[in-house]
This record gives sequence, C-alpha cells and structure tokens, in this order.
Amino acid sequence: MAGKTFIYKPLFLALLLTLVAVPVSVSAMPWSWDMFEQKSEQAQESKALATPEGTVPFGGRLTYAADRGAAQTIANPVEATKASLERGKVKYDTYCATCHGAGGKGDGPVGKKFIPPTDLTASYTQDKPDGDIFYTIVNGGMFIMPPYGDSMEQVDSWHIVNYIKHVFGEATATK
Repeated sequence: MAGKTFIYKPLFLALLLTLVAVPVSVSAMPWSWDMFEQKSEQAQESKALATPEGTVPFGGRLTYAADRGAAQTIANPVEATKASLERGKVKYDTYCATCHGAGGKGDGPVGKKFIPPTDLTASYTQDKPDGDIFYTIVNGGMFIMPPYGDSMEQVDSWHIVNYIKHVFGEATATK
C-alpha cells in the first residue's frame, strides 16, 4: 500500500497543477489582448498642440552674439522704464538673488556657501556694457554661474540688465 501512495502522489500533484493553471490562463486571454488591440495615438500622428502664450521655446538658445567679445557691441533694446525695472526686480529675485543677494553684493544664501559671486554693485560690473551683462545672463559666467538663456525669455534678461545697471548702479553712485 505504501508503494501505491508513492506513485499516486506525484500524479495527483500534476493533475491538480493542470486543473489550476489551465482555467487561469484561459480566462486571462480576453483581457491580455485588450491593450494590444486598443485604439491608440501613434507618435507624431496628429498635429502638435499650439504653444501656450508666455512659454519659453525649447529649441535652442536665441543669442545676439557669438562670443563675449561680440556681446560688447550689443545695444540694450529695452528702455529702462519704471515697468522694466519692476519686471527686472521680479526676475532678479527669481533667478539671481539666491547667489548675488537682494542687494547684488554677492551675499545670497547660495553665494555664502560656495564661491562668492560677483558683486553687481561694484564698478567691475557697472562699467561693463549692457551687452556683456546680457551675454553673461544668457550664456553663464566664467566658471560658476549657470546659463539662464533657456530658462527665461530674452526680454527678461534685458530687464535684469536694466535692474542691475540702474538700481544697483544708482545705489553705488549715491554712496
């Protein structure tokens, strides 16, 4: 009797496994093809959506100068009006103040922890042409400053230039 139990046990397990596995796989068949046969959009099949107003294009950096030397001759196309200075302050506070500080002295929270950034109120910066400062904002500084040309519209870079030159420059001139 012990020999028969030995033969029937593996046979019983195989039969049990087959009874469990077959219904599970057969009942799954309709659901396994649903995603394969569904209606779907293929890449580049439909027209691209319109670009939302106020967004920055992601297709390359728009620049006016090939290098820093060529940037020296770029004239600022944005007049330093009150509206420009206000916009420049907003953008400066967003992008620049973390390193350069609220007053442009290079004492921002990030600037204190790493290599101190340029003091924007010093004559080194204030004596530079607008195009040079613009080029630095768009393409980055010598070693540490990252480029912001793909993070903001170019007109906002010019507003920041106006803010640096007219607000920080006047603060330095009145001392």
